[in-house]
Amino acid sequence: MKPVVTHYEPFCESLPITQDIAALLPHAAPMILIDSLLESTENVLLCRANSHLKADNPLRIDGVLSVFAGVEYAAQAMAVHGRLSREATASPPVRGFVAVASKLEAHAEQLDAIASPLQIRVERVASNHDSSLYTFSLHAEQQLLLEGQLMAVLEAAENTTGF
Repeated sequence: MKPVVTHYEPFCESLPITQDIAALLPHAAPMILIDSLLESTENVLLCRANSHLKADNPLRIDGVLSVFAGVEYAAQAMAVHGRLSREATASPPVRGFVAVASKLEAHAEQLDAIASPLQIRVERVASNHDSSLYTFSLHAEQQLLLEGQLMAVLEAAENTTGF
């Protein structure tokens, strides 16, 4: 079963209502961590994940999924938002890499100890042709689990074939 957008409000008429998340990420299962997109605007993406509960989650170390694995969840949400943004402007997809994770504040120890779905919210603070800065937060229901900032460095569009 492919994860798809269950609902989001596109910021551009040309974006489809249903989107294959796997097609937006440079990963294959089981590394695709996001299950569904809940909302997307010009600067914000909200998504949901249940993969923190899977025994085969590739981010587990010695059977434990640290709250800091949430950085990868946020990075994937950033990538999806960046890809949707580029599609909205008819820009070609580019590959990005997390260069800096900063202002990380953990409010839990483990993601796999949380039975509820994760909600990942990313907000683009700034971007230019070669980088993007986002703030992020991970919640389960009303509980804040992890928050911080991520900066992604983007390759030149002519050097890549995918995001």
